[in-house]
Amino acid sequence: MDKYSLKAIDNTISDTNADVSFAIVCSNPDSTTQIKYLEVDLQSLANIVDWDRIRPVITSPAANCIVNPTGSPKGTIRFTFIAQTNFKACKNWIQFKIASVQKIQGQQLPPSAPILFKLKNVSDKPIGNYPDDYAFSTILVAAKKPIIRSCRINPSITRESTDITITYETLNASICELKDKSGQIVNTQTVADKTKPFRFSGKIHLGSVGTFPAPPFYLHARDGAMEAQDNTVADIKVPASPDWIVMDNFSRSVPVNDDKYITEQSTVLDLVQNEADDMIWAIMQKKADLPSATTGLPCIWKSPDGLNWMLHTYSALDSKDNVISPVELTIPLELVHCPCVHFGAEELFFVGGSKVDINLCRNTITAVNLNTGGIRHISAPDAMKPRAMHACIIYPDPQGNNNIWVIGGADKNGNGLNDVWRFDGINWTAVPTGHTDFPKRCQFAATVQTDIKGAQSIWIGGGAARYNGSTLNDLWMYKGNSWIKVRNGNGTADLNYGDDWLTAASMCYVRTAKNTNPDPSNTYRYMLSNDITGDKKQLQCSWIVGVDTGNNYYKWIPLAGINKPELPPIFDNLRSFAMTSIGFNGCAWTVVIAYITKGHTAVSSLYYSCPIP
Repeated sequence: MDKYSLKAIDNTISDTNADVSFAIVCSNPDSTTQIKYLEVDLQSLANIVDWDRIRPVITSPAANCIVNPTGSPKGTIRFTFIAQTNFKACKNWIQFKIASVQKIQGQQLPPSAPILFKLKNVSDKPIGNYPDDYAFSTILVAAKKPIIRSCRINPSITRESTDITITYETLNASICELKDKSGQIVNTQTVADKTKPFRFSGKIHLGSVGTFPAPPFYLHARDGAMEAQDNTVADIKVPASPDWIVMDNFSRSVPVNDDKYITEQSTVLDLVQNEADDMIWAIMQKKADLPSATTGLPCIWKSPDGLNWMLHTYSALDSKDNVISPVELTIPLELVHCPCVHFGAEELFFVGGSKVDINLCRNTITAVNLNTGGIRHISAPDAMKPRAMHACIIYPDPQGNNNIWVIGGADKNGNGLNDVWRFDGINWTAVPTGHTDFPKRCQFAATVQTDIKGAQSIWIGGGAARYNGSTLNDLWMYKGNSWIKVRNGNGTADLNYGDDWLTAASMCYVRTAKNTNPDPSNTYRYMLSNDITGDKKQLQCSWIVGVDTGNNYYKWIPLAGINKPELPPIFDNLRSFAMTSIGFNGCAWTVVIAYITKGHTAVSSLYYSCPIP
């Protein structure tokens, strides 16, 4: 007889985090017994917590939820799977989260509370012998609880097939235990001061297929009985070369009824320009030629490795029928190609106007909440002109606090801009360039580079002096609160792009073994420059390598002899382009956007390259 167990993912309510998560597993991973309902029993907290604030969710498979359904005891949470599911289809893992388990004013939470569950079939009958076939768990209450801020194979796309690096960061955990797929312990760390962030980075030599250790790796961060759990991706991908690879599998199964799913395909429109929650994020659009029950607005997707993508959803309560359902996060169409960054608490910031359409100039920020879908608008000072084709990055202010930085661009008349602004979430500050020759530029490359010691700098380069104007081939960095021209390898001249017509430019910082460990031979691989050059619009790729970083001497190392992706044929007859490139998971990820006419663009596939062993 199959047995069903509740596994703790995050089993503690604290003063600052009232969310708990658990997963249900079956003793028979290949069980095909169909499940229609999941009932979670928190009846011991029935008169203690504020049920109006609780937001339960199952991330996959899709399910609706009712808190305290009619006819059930108070303290019951009932999930209804839109289509029936089973443990084989779910890979023996049904995970749910109960957010905002907060007490009613005047009440006191107990030190612990049992959490029970019951699986039911389409006839609303318990599956198996209840409660004999079920193993339950406990929710704990404490002032502070273990938190896993990050846990990843860094990177999981690598040219090294046997050795990987695991990194993680925890808080409030006294013991950190890393296990492999089989459950065997790989590494255990005792934390001396759990009140401070604990960071671990260590190499692991992988065994042959089917032997220890093997991914995915599971991190258990504990403090007594309190526990948080997270896991890495399951697959290590080892490209044979730095050839560019097309990533175009953005599909998901959409339930229609109890017995039917349809496959919905989406296509990438642009990338969010920085990672968050150990994931790369993208803006996508459902392909119009496929049936779907969802909206046609652009939506947000995310991936822990760049290869396996999922739609980002949040939970929303329908006050009419009291049902909590997963809702896909959509954005207004006009925001699609505005520079987008993660900033602050769970928001995406769309900054200024379009990267590629001069008709879409703005000096406002649109912030979209990832947890509610709510939108708010932030105005900039009058002195900051509305703009398009500008750069936007996240970089610290002089006090070390991350700000949104806006650099250059073009105004509504196509005139180039060379002003620099930063936004701390409340106030805007103009940043002096300190140079009379700091060029006006638009449609240029920009990134943040982190050196071997953790120091950061802003890099910009290429672009045009104005919209449809003469191209620029210089590179600048912002380091030590000043802008500096980048010099060539022996310091005799500026480091410039080549003589080919630079149609579009982008840069990204790619973390590899070469720039995370001391290298006395000075062969640090700092950044990757991805550019479209010449009338044939070929994608070129070069490392920008430090020679004498103290004096800002750098050199180009082109990546030669690699297969280049074929850009859409429509690109041949277009002249205005933008590129979005970010470094993530050991690779460069690039999307190319072309301007056609006002409000109309063409977008390439998403390409990635793993450029160095």
